[in-house]
Amino acid sequence: MSRTELQEIGRWGEEQASLFLVRNKYEVATRNYLARGGEIDIVAWDRSDKDEPALCFVEVKTRSEGEDSAELAVNKEKAQKIKSTAENYCYFNRIDVDNTRIRFEHVSVYVDKENKKISFKKYILPSFLFDRRPKFRR
Repeated sequence: MSRTELQEIGRWGEEQASLFLVRNKYEVATRNYLARGGEIDIVAWDRSDKDEPALCFVEVKTRSEGEDSAELAVNKEKAQKIKSTAENYCYFNRIDVDNTRIRFEHVSVYVDKENKKISFKKYILPSFLFDRRPKFRR
């Protein structure tokens, strides 16, 4: 598969993940947020807890059904890039990080082409990937 085809599948998967998050009471703030050295696929507010919404930085991976590699795609190096980009987002969007719940998440989009079905797995990324608490600029 060419790079362009893979990019198109990735964009499609991000769209499906965005729709999945919206169905689960998330409000998508932006997609494909770019900062020096990194990109975050989806930035969204989890509004399921009305008293304390969480700002979520979401990495999306799309795979064929039967592949479990999507969950393994975020290693420590990728997590550091996500964290750095999240810090940038919070700084430039004036997020009060001392009073805002922040989460790092992963959504796997699995495509079963034969049966024309899509399934999703959503995870909160483990803190050990991030080494230290993000340093948010004030």
